Amino acid sequence: MRILRFILLGAAFFFGFFLGVVYADNHPASIEDLNRAIAINPNSADAYYDRGILFEKEGNFTKAILDFTQTIKINPQDEQGYYNRGNAYAGQNNFTQAIADYNKVIELNPRDASVYYNRGFSYANQGNEVQAIFDFTEAIKINPEYAESYHNRGLSWYKVGNLTQAMADLDKSIELAPKLAEAYYNRGTIYDRQNKFIDAINDFSKAIKLNPNFAEAYANRGEAYVELDDFDQARFDFTVAIEMNPKIAQAYNDRAVVYYQLKQYAKALDDLQKAAALGYAVDPALMRTIKHASARTSETHRSQQP
Repeated sequence: MRILRFILLGAAFFFGFFLGVVYADNHPASIEDLNRAIAINPNSADAYYDRGILFEKEGNFTKAILDFTQTIKINPQDEQGYYNRGNAYAGQNNFTQAIADYNKVIELNPRDASVYYNRGFSYANQGNEVQAIFDFTEAIKINPEYAESYHNRGLSWYKVGNLTQAMADLDKSIELAPKLAEAYYNRGTIYDRQNKFIDAINDFSKAIKLNPNFAEAYANRGEAYVELDDFDQARFDFTVAIEMNPKIAQAYNDRAVVYYQLKQYAKALDDLQKAAALGYAVDPALMRTIKHASARTSETHRSQQP
């Protein structure tokens, strides 16, 4: 049951809300305007670049990559072309190609904090925490106020086992950006794993106050309440998390455990079956126990009927 997860901001669900890649400013022209501009002048690097930005904003990363590639073909020294193509590759979870483009940006401009941050984000998503720490550190050297870099470096420090540095970075992130809900969430997750459940609940509550729709924070706070045997509050939190995101399989599993503790066996079985249907690896022993308790309760009710 103790499977609390982190969040890399702007990226993975649960395990590590790392803050995501940094995008360029929006451009005012429409795609239709830029189509016409390219038809008139097919060698306009700016038109391809601007259209690529609009495709990227729409989440159409394939078309964005094609346009940024054309931008680079016309102007091989276009730093922003490489930068935004790297972002588009990251949007497709193609972090190897993203890193290759960020490498080129750093070659062209080694003083851009955001590209080190984005490359660190990509390395972290590949599980290369050591290189991620290096890049987040470089971003912080260039911009000491870079709260997101402290945040993500903190998660990478945690994953390599340096809890002291992890907490220091998350504390610094919160100091610099006190409204960053994910920072409280992730610090709360570390507190939970240290069995500091009151501290964890306080941080999850702060995250929820900042972002009332933070389903994962409700789910993790529910976990902490379970450890304190506050099953009614845990049930409330798991229920809110499920209402916000009905696909959180683990929340069904964990609420099933709570229902079992509250002797509501039919509800426990229903939740466990929902968790399994969503692909959660339900403990077979737990399933047998709850099925047995539910069946026994049903038999008792039938025997009491006139």
